[in-house]
Amino acid sequence: MLEEDISLEERTTDAYEKLIDNMPSIGFINRKKRIKAYIQLTEIAQYMINSEEITAESALYIFSVMMRKCSDFQKATMMTALSLQSIGKNVFSPIGLEFILEVRRNLNLPSTHHSDDEIVVTEDKID
Repeated sequence: MLEEDISLEERTTDAYEKLIDNMPSIGFINRKKRIKAYIQLTEIAQYMINSEEITAESALYIFSVMMRKCSDFQKATMMTALSLQSIGKNVFSPIGLEFILEVRRNLNLPSTHHSDDEIVVTEDKID
């Protein structure tokens, strides 16, 4: 008997494997190839979100795992995060932009022109 309703966990695992399999070449310390690889992979993830194959939260989770498990993705993401100031504003898919801005925040890098439209939620400390 085939189960038509695949669980969120199975869809996320399948999406992770699909993204790993589609990771483009990043070259050897090649800035353009690394940034292009990040953009291409996040566009694939955005397509998966738009076609309701995965959720945006699942995509962010997959990217987080890939940062630890896929050195090519980690290198591409870091190069993109460090070069974000020189990259055009409308180059990234929504999920790609969301993730790269989060990476920059985690690295304590200054905001860029990409963050202009972003709404940052802060928690107020209770005394």
